[in-house]
Amino acid sequence: MSVPAFTHARYREILRAAALFGYRWAGFGELAALRSSEVRACFLRHDCDNDLTAAVAMAEIEAEAEVRSTFFIMVRSAMYNLLAPTNRALVRRILEHGHWLGLHFDESVVAGDRDDRVAAMVDRERQILFDEFGQAIEIVSFHQPGRRVLDNRINLSCLNTYDRRDMAGVHYTSDSNLAFRGGDPAALFADGSHRQIQLLIHPEWWTSEAMPLAEKWNRMLRNNLELMQDSLLQREATYTTRREIIVRSTGPDR
Repeated sequence: MSVPAFTHARYREILRAAALFGYRWAGFGELAALRSSEVRACFLRHDCDNDLTAAVAMAEIEAEAEVRSTFFIMVRSAMYNLLAPTNRALVRRILEHGHWLGLHFDESVVAGDRDDRVAAMVDRERQILFDEFGQAIEIVSFHQPGRRVLDNRINLSCLNTYDRRDMAGVHYTSDSNLAFRGGDPAALFADGSHRQIQLLIHPEWWTSEAMPLAEKWNRMLRNNLELMQDSLLQREATYTTRREIIVRSTGPDR
């Protein structure tokens, strides 16, 4: 059986399914209020690992459908410089559509450090996001969380999407590695067994057309290189001509 394409069209179908089966979109700040409620709610989140251009595309699709979600932004992404003017402008576009911000924290930065050091670094990066974008950061998601995060050993001064106490009673599904291991969201909405759902979406996996994994990575590289060119053209007097960007695949999809 073929794997459903991770396309914008399919994503719109998922959003429509939530509305059709009576789920409303909630911010993580509503967790406590909804815990004892019979309201069907979906906490929709985006972990923005590599591509803010893709994140803006998802933010616009959601705005068209009157959906609000939380975009978790990295301070230390391997692919984008959050503080560059071009990337800061993309984050502001996300906020202009009415979405919320969270921190996507790379735990590898504090590998081997004490647990309290992890919490301190999370607070430091939350403050950076607040200083840059003026929105209080009240929730964090960990990038590829390690054992101590999953075992609830990290005590934070904010909500944590992987904390079992914070997310008690909320069913979790994610598109990690192009597969919904917690269940296809459209099917979960139709079934209705889970009153509240946390749905994790990685924007870079979702494209206007179906494409193989290698081409999705190529697209991420091109998007980021285009933003770098924009920044250079704005700021460097000796960089005066936009150059063609060619990204070639060197092997099969992994």
